Amino acid sequence: MSGTGSAITGPGTATAEPGRPAIETGRTRVAPHRRPGLGDAIRAEWSKTATMRSTWITLAVAVALGALFGALFGGAGATEYARLTAAERAAFRPVPDFRAFIFVHLIIGYVGLRAFTVEYATRTISVTLAAEPRRGRLLTAKAVVCAGVTLVVGWLSGWAALFAGRAVLTAKDVPVNALGQPGMIRVLAGTGVLLALVSLIGLALGCLVRNTAGALSVLGTMGVLIPAMAPLYPEWPARLVLGYWPITAGLRLLSLDHDPALPGPWAGIAVTCAWAAALLLAAYAVLRRRDA
Repeated sequence: MSGTGSAITGPGTATAEPGRPAIETGRTRVAPHRRPGLGDAIRAEWSKTATMRSTWITLAVAVALGALFGALFGGAGATEYARLTAAERAAFRPVPDFRAFIFVHLIIGYVGLRAFTVEYATRTISVTLAAEPRRGRLLTAKAVVCAGVTLVVGWLSGWAALFAGRAVLTAKDVPVNALGQPGMIRVLAGTGVLLALVSLIGLALGCLVRNTAGALSVLGTMGVLIPAMAPLYPEWPARLVLGYWPITAGLRLLSLDHDPALPGPWAGIAVTCAWAAALLLAAYAVLRRRDA
């Protein structure tokens, strides 16, 4: 908290912060204390994040895995291309490959959920709530810091995956998308946006579950298990999962293909936004009613 006032006892003397009026009580005037606001809460949450080495190591791993799996999937794509006939190669249409996000999004979601679960595990959540008793402001501050950090890391991880895959494909003489192709700017910008939303989903799950292993299990089920089983579902549940599930819907933002049966890029990311907002509202409702 900043802005504490000081008092000097004595007639006609007072101190106050520049630009703030002093309050007179008898012969002593004191400067009013400034109430902490959202900016103070954000700075406090940023301080926690900046001083946690494990968080930065985890984020660095996300970028490294993006590059690693981008290269691996690029190699797999080159192998598939080598098996095509001449006619199939002539009709080949390259598309950006973000299968690496299957793994990266779990790491980003893990970073988000730990913003709450670590504090519950170490019992420091009571200290946090004493310093910032307004639960909505606390949740907002955590969301701002979490989304801001993972937006940047999401860009780095997505670009690492994309360019590592392109490097492998180019080395094997496989056609790749031109960076100036329509839609590529959306794809490049969308990587960070999608992963920032995933981190907010993780943040909400961490608040709701209050346990790292439990929240990560829910995230893994939502983000990997249910979408991976989509080919086994009947047609309409499969379409529902591919088009309106939190992660798979957001991946439409990173696609250059048009599928009339699925949401478009902006509709897809709007679905992910709606999921994140709904989970954050649920987290706020639980946080308001639950003791530390």
